[in-house]
Amino acid sequence: MSYLTQLKTFVEVYRSGNITRAAARLHMSQPAVTSHIQAMENIVGKELFIRKARGVEPTAIADDLALQVASHIDTLEQKVASIRSRASTDHGTLHLAGPAEYLSLVAGPALANLLQADKVNLVIHTGNKSNIYHLLENDVAELAITASEPTDAMYEYQKLDKERLILVMNRVQGKLLGEREISAALLNQHKVVTYDEQLPLVRRYFSEVFNAACESPVAAVCPDIRAISSIIKAGIGYSVLPDYLCKEGIAKGELVALGKPGPENDVYLVWKKGALRHPRVDFAKDVIMAFANINYLSTLPD
Repeated sequence: MSYLTQLKTFVEVYRSGNITRAAARLHMSQPAVTSHIQAMENIVGKELFIRKARGVEPTAIADDLALQVASHIDTLEQKVASIRSRASTDHGTLHLAGPAEYLSLVAGPALANLLQADKVNLVIHTGNKSNIYHLLENDVAELAITASEPTDAMYEYQKLDKERLILVMNRVQGKLLGEREISAALLNQHKVVTYDEQLPLVRRYFSEVFNAACESPVAAVCPDIRAISSIIKAGIGYSVLPDYLCKEGIAKGELVALGKPGPENDVYLVWKKGALRHPRVDFAKDVIMAFANINYLSTLPD
């Protein structure tokens, strides 16, 4: 007897952590999903999930079973979907999430390349890290661009790009400090403009370049890095920005780069496991990654 259907249900419940959510994604009733899980528990002879108030928690046996079968289920689903709808399923609307500043200043050419294929329409969702992963988890977005490497087992990803962190200051104060050795103690005498109260980019720069904490008074908190650049250009304090966002301002003399170049961040294209069984999503992923690779190769020295 084949247990493929029950295994597919098991994998969805394992990834969702919730019977109701898995039933909705599988277009099944909750009792049918529960029946499939019970059938798999009878087959393996062990309990697979512990029922909780707000979902289910996998047992060690479930972890082992998922590790053994999940990738194979995904492959079968992707192959069947491709064969069934090869002529038309790479057409349609794709929902993509990412940080507004990267999407507007860097990713535009890659997205334009995708649209020029005349197969996919785009709906763009913007937000911070938590918003982006929330959109992916709840199936609002099918692909996402983020500077944070996924840690949850439900996601797959590829490296898309790199960004260098640069310490920048307004031109008046920056020119005064330009001849001095830049240190954490020196910067802590000046105001900082930051993305949020946790000082994410600033904190990382201070840690990796100075091995010290940032203790600067916060002049402004702004969840759009483009606005941070504008605030600093207007004469307020300093910040740490991705290179793509500040290199033009530095070239024009509107910003002053100080200290050593900061660490690099990897930028990732992320999707939920199983998403690539939909040819539209697989097609979009391939186009975006192909353009990114071509763009990267064009920047290498001869």
